[in-house]
Amino acid sequence: MVQTEEIELPLIDPTIKGQILDTGVMGFSFAPQVIFGYGALNRIGFLSLFLKAQNAFIVTDAEIEKLGFASKIQKYLEKSGIRSNIFNEIEPNPKEETVTKGAEKYKSTGSDIVIAIGGGSVIDAAKIIRLIAKQGGKPSDYDATKSTIMAVHESLPHQISIPTTSGTGSEVSIVSMITSADKKKEKITILGYPLISTIALVDPQLTLSCPPKLTASCGMDALTHAIEAFISLRINPIADMFSLQAIALIYQHLRKVYSNGQDVIGRINMSLGAMIAGMAFNQKSVGLVHACSHQLSAQHNLPHGLANAIMLPHVLRINKKVSTPQYVTMASAFEISSNGSDDEIADKFISEIEKLNKDIGIPSRLSEAGVKESSIDSMAEKAIKDISAITNPLQPVTKEMAVSAYKAAL
Repeated sequence: MVQTEEIELPLIDPTIKGQILDTGVMGFSFAPQVIFGYGALNRIGFLSLFLKAQNAFIVTDAEIEKLGFASKIQKYLEKSGIRSNIFNEIEPNPKEETVTKGAEKYKSTGSDIVIAIGGGSVIDAAKIIRLIAKQGGKPSDYDATKSTIMAVHESLPHQISIPTTSGTGSEVSIVSMITSADKKKEKITILGYPLISTIALVDPQLTLSCPPKLTASCGMDALTHAIEAFISLRINPIADMFSLQAIALIYQHLRKVYSNGQDVIGRINMSLGAMIAGMAFNQKSVGLVHACSHQLSAQHNLPHGLANAIMLPHVLRINKKVSTPQYVTMASAFEISSNGSDDEIADKFISEIEKLNKDIGIPSRLSEAGVKESSIDSMAEKAIKDISAITNPLQPVTKEMAVSAYKAAL
C-alpha cells in the first residue's frame, strides 16, 4: 500500500484577515439540473414524465394564476397524461399556516411531484410544502437558528421550480424563508440540501409580464445576492466567478428591462444573472443586508427585494473597512474607471448603486416605505441573530452596526 503524508500547509492562508476556513477544502455543487431558454416552459410535460410523475401539485399565487401560466402548465401536463391540482394561496412573505395547508392538500390529492411557478415566495413555499408533507411537523420546527442543517434529512418529493421574476434565485438554492405563525411575525430560515429543486426550469419569456416596480425590486434582490456572496466570509473562487458575471449582467440590463419590459434580450440576461447570483449565494451565503431586510419583511411586510435595495448601500459603507479590495473588483463589473485610489473607487461603486436605485424608482429611505424609527431597536436585536449575519465580512456583527445601518437608511 502506498502511504502519503498529510499536507499541513493550507491552500488558503489563515493569516489573511477575514478568512474563516482553516483548510483548503471547499465545496461546490451545480445542483439542480437547469433547463434555461426562452419558451422552455413547453418542456414541463416531458420533464415531469422524466421524473415519473403521475399527479402534479402546482403551487402558485392568485396573480400568476390570473396570467394563465398555471393553466398552461396543466395543458402541457395533460398532453403527457399527467393529472394535476392547483394550490394558488401563496402570499408575499408566505406564512407558516399557508404552507402547512398546502402540505395537507398535497397529501390529500395524492400528488407525487410539486411544480412551483411564481416568484421567490412561491418557490420557497413549495419547498417547505414538500418538507412538511414528507417529514411532518410545522415549519418552525426546522428553524435553522434552532436546529442543524441535518434537520431536513429525508429525500423529498421531486420539485420543478419555474421562476416568473428575475430576483430570488430560489430555484437553485437550498434555502427557504417563511413568516412565523406567532405574534412575533419573525422570518424563519429553513435550509437543507434535500430542499433544493430537482429541476430549475428558467423561461425568460415568463418575466415579460413582470411590471416595472416588481422588475426593479427583484433585480436589486439578485444584485444584492451577487454582491453579498462575493464579499462573504466564506471562500469559494468558483462562486466568485458566478457573482461577478451576475453583477455585470444585472448592471447592464436592469435599467433596460425596467424601462421596457418587452426587451427580450434584456429579460434573458436578467434571468441568467439572477439564476447565477442564486448559485453564488447558495455556496457562500449573504450578509448584514439580508439580516436587516428579513426583519423589515417580517415586521413591516416590505417586499424582500425592496428591503434589500434600500439597505444595500448603507450596509456596504459599514463593511467598507474590510471589503474595499472586493468593492474595487466589483466596480470593474460596473465599468467604473480604475483611476483613483481604492478608497475612491469603492465610494464610486456604492454611489453607483444608489444611482441605479434612483433610476429604477426604488425609494431612497425606509421612511418612504412606512418604516418608523421606533421599530429599529427590536429589528436590530433580531438582525444580529439572523443566520445571514454569520457570513457578513465585518465581524462580529453587533447591535450597534445593525442600528447604524437602519438609521442611515431611515
